[in-house]
Amino acid sequence: MTEPLGRGRSLAYASGSLGSDALAPILSWLPYLYAPPADLPGAVALLPAASVGALLFVGRFVDGFAEPIVGWASDRAHTRFGRRIPFVLFGTPVLVCAFLALFFPPFGPEQHAATGLYLALVNTIFWCAFTAVVAPYLALLPEIATSSEERTRISTLMTAFSILAIIGGNLVLGAIVARFQGGRALCGVHFANGFEPQALAIAALAFGFFYLSIAFVRERPHTDGDPPHLPFRAAVTESFRNPAFLPLVIPLSVFLIGVNIVVTSVPYLGRAILHASEAEASYGTAAVYVSAGVSLPLVGRAAARFGKKRVYSAALLAMALVFAAVPLVAVSPRPTATYLGLMVLLGVPVGALLVLGRVLISDVIDADFARTGLRREAMYFGMQGLMTKVSFGVGPLLATQLFAHFGNTADQPLGILLCGPVAGVLGFAGWLAFRRYPLA
Repeated sequence: MTEPLGRGRSLAYASGSLGSDALAPILSWLPYLYAPPADLPGAVALLPAASVGALLFVGRFVDGFAEPIVGWASDRAHTRFGRRIPFVLFGTPVLVCAFLALFFPPFGPEQHAATGLYLALVNTIFWCAFTAVVAPYLALLPEIATSSEERTRISTLMTAFSILAIIGGNLVLGAIVARFQGGRALCGVHFANGFEPQALAIAALAFGFFYLSIAFVRERPHTDGDPPHLPFRAAVTESFRNPAFLPLVIPLSVFLIGVNIVVTSVPYLGRAILHASEAEASYGTAAVYVSAGVSLPLVGRAAARFGKKRVYSAALLAMALVFAAVPLVAVSPRPTATYLGLMVLLGVPVGALLVLGRVLISDVIDADFARTGLRREAMYFGMQGLMTKVSFGVGPLLATQLFAHFGNTADQPLGILLCGPVAGVLGFAGWLAFRRYPLA
């Protein structure tokens, strides 16, 4: 039996969420960096919007197949540091370097072929490295926390750190992008745009917190009495045989396509719909996570009273309804207030999904152990990643296609407005599919 981590080690482990989620806000603005709207003063498009979405999808698609491979390798690893920790230790520098490369493209606006190849290659390296670090990190949770109560407590801490990272990132992201428009010097160094100094700061944060997350964790030692590991193909097959696995990850995958459609539309919405700077749009995303943070104490109570499945299901449905209401911003007499109000409403179900998502996959892993006698935490996180990472790529792909066909400027905003209803339909489909999830 694994001993409880205690408050200090729990905080250190959970801080890895700061490392991973500090990257999220600025990554969601990559289409805006490579393909800014045509009516943005001084805008220099490195690639057409539809091309950016397709190239970003390549990285996510390849990474999706890397997820189960990393999971299988992590489950089978046998080192003096453990099964998971070496992946975080040696993968973090690669992750950080590739992340920085995304925001310092070396080619000019007329070199579409070179820029496209560069973006596809670097983005693929980044996401594969991200998987090699984050999947083993997450796989530590069901191994070091053996009770549902401790998992919920640590998952809540991880969610709180995630929320802190995303709020902080979005409060400064749009404002700095707007302030550095056209280039600006900072501490004697000239930056071409507001993405470059932020990428450097975020890379340093991610590097530090990933290493802190494993500094005080000790994995369960491998013994000769442990059950044998399955070959890769058998491990994949056994994951799909778990009756709780597909009913959890298929709805989540469909739902995440919708989420990422909306996330991709946010920076464009600020200028075209709100008639404001990029700052107002990113403040809306920050408002989502402020609301989510406030709602966190309610999530555990609601799950205890109504059950994890019912709370998670209600959160999926609530998010779908809010997504569908996004076009109301365009007809409101106070569009910014309406937008911020919708984002505050969105935060409540977001908090529930962030906390309970990790708990539910841990329950699925326990059900697998009861059925097979094997501990395959990383394989399950990897198989979940195979399905959800493709969703992360499809979302921007669909959003940029909407921009290309229906517009993403103040004169032609329909492509931006359609992102909400499309995401709402996908979210509703995910909610319907989740009703087949068998665990309580």
